[in-house]
Amino acid sequence: MAAGSPNPAGLPTPPAVLASLVKAFGTHKIGETGYDIAAARCCSEAEKSEARQRGSSLLYGEMLPDGVSKALHMDRLGGALADGSVVLELGMGGGTVAAQIFFQCQKVRHVLGVELVRSRYQIAEAALQRLATEDSTCYRIREKSSGQQVSLEEVKTGRLLECRCADFFAMGLDLSKKTDVIFFAVNIPCKLFPDLCQRLSTAKEGCRLFTYHRLDAIWWSQEQCPFHQVEVNVPDTDTFSTSWSPQGYRFYVYVCDRSRPPQIKVNGRNETFSEWQAMWDQASQSYFFHNQESEVSQWELPRVVGCWQAHWSEEETAWFFSHMPSGHSQWDAPKCMADLGWSWAYGTPAATAA
Repeated sequence: MAAGSPNPAGLPTPPAVLASLVKAFGTHKIGETGYDIAAARCCSEAEKSEARQRGSSLLYGEMLPDGVSKALHMDRLGGALADGSVVLELGMGGGTVAAQIFFQCQKVRHVLGVELVRSRYQIAEAALQRLATEDSTCYRIREKSSGQQVSLEEVKTGRLLECRCADFFAMGLDLSKKTDVIFFAVNIPCKLFPDLCQRLSTAKEGCRLFTYHRLDAIWWSQEQCPFHQVEVNVPDTDTFSTSWSPQGYRFYVYVCDRSRPPQIKVNGRNETFSEWQAMWDQASQSYFFHNQESEVSQWELPRVVGCWQAHWSEEETAWFFSHMPSGHSQWDAPKCMADLGWSWAYGTPAATAA
């Protein structure tokens, strides 16, 4: 999206920032739209196979520059970006967002982007190396381990842009206590929600969080949630331009403030979240079920939904439902499973329920 766009899902990105992004990544990788963008095309079959084994998908999109500029506004993330601040991007993809934050926010001392998929990380590594080569009076590579880690230093100030190829649960979330802004614009499998929430519960006071997931829907933890949604982000109209939705996609912005009573209730036994969507097939005149995390579809009624699982009781000749993290069981289908069709399954033989 070009600077000066009137799109309410973005704010104009400074021309100098766009020029730096183009110098690092090339014209074709900045402002890409659609689903077939560079950081989506680069993935190997082996990486796709590994993702399926993890129960996730490599379906990919990224923020457009003007969407990032809107996210960095003072009313959203910018309120936490004081002199010497630290920004952490989890799931950075090809690194364009981390780089934009580094170029655009001169008060930020250190930007760290973490990406699990090596082919996507390599886009970022090549961009930082290119920038250091073409603009050596301003930037230099401070440290590099090919395929694993690279850091770009601004010569005049010592500011750092660092990119790492790693699982952000192993390297990234552990820095929550020291981070001023966490940029987390990725969809993760729901089985990771409890661990994610436990890590976020230790966030630095005043930290601001930009997230794909609405916290009140995923806070599957007994830890108190210290985050409060920032006022300007409360309306559903507060959207941000992305490659898959240039007109705007909904993200959520929070501030860590333990001086206020918790806004988000502890909900370790969430009954509403579902990664599955029931979809109508006109040809067969029946529903099938699509998993929005793994991108897998099936005709059978899913037996694991969110943090719940359906079980057949031979003794009672009925289905019951267990909450996997806590071990709690109940006869009534939780809403996430009832909405898919499990509400009629009571007393239905196991062999015919699906």
